[in-house]
Amino acid sequence: MSTTSKPRIVLYSSDPCPWSHRTRIALKAAGAEHEIFEIHLPVKPEWYPKVNPAGKSISNLSIKNLKVPALSYGAPIDSDVSDPPAGTFILAESALIVHFVASLFPQIDYKDLVVRAKASFVQLQFENLVAPHWGKLQRSGGHVEDFDALVQGLKTWSLSLPEEILGTEYGVADTLLAPFVTRLFIMSEADIGAWAPGTGPKLISAISGPEYANLHRLAKKLRDWNAVKETVNQEALMQRFSTLFKKTWEENYAGKTDVKVVS
Repeated sequence: MSTTSKPRIVLYSSDPCPWSHRTRIALKAAGAEHEIFEIHLPVKPEWYPKVNPAGKSISNLSIKNLKVPALSYGAPIDSDVSDPPAGTFILAESALIVHFVASLFPQIDYKDLVVRAKASFVQLQFENLVAPHWGKLQRSGGHVEDFDALVQGLKTWSLSLPEEILGTEYGVADTLLAPFVTRLFIMSEADIGAWAPGTGPKLISAISGPEYANLHRLAKKLRDWNAVKETVNQEALMQRFSTLFKKTWEENYAGKTDVKVVS
């Protein structure tokens, strides 16, 4: 009696990377059999372009500019992860990988198509209203204008969150949002950013009003999700970025008076 093996899934990931975390969440939520090959971002292996489609289509793109994650699907079980043979499907870009996993395992998305569409719009709005301001605040000195823009963006986003996505069901949009929403809260609570000390807790205080209630409900839902908690080393993550952002603040922003920072 013959058995048919499942196609081999290999994820090329980096633990600190939130875009990689998206894909680990999707595979965990799906219960998919898979392998994870950790990519050290500062020094990627020479063979990495073989498993990142961008390396095949952009000939002058250097290895250091190739991003994670990437995924290979269908390689022979005994093949080398560094050299997928011809015919292996490879895919880059976290959102594309998450949607591909959802096509293989539809149970990881919302069952109701209308709710799925609403959730997708919520995720898109996060990219527009929140993500740019959070990135600038945390990485670029903690300027007052970035702080204020983030607080306003979070308010607008919170007030737009539909009740249907605040319950116990999870979908693709949650998978795409989770690394970023959870890190916003975790890093702010721990005051981890290239900003003046105390900026993170001040952000948490600024978004504590009733207009942010749905934001906190969604954040708690995502932080409590086993697929999130079991796919990241939070302690190592916080230690890594605490050191990185403290150095960035001290070398580039501390003591400067030409811009107004949160104080």
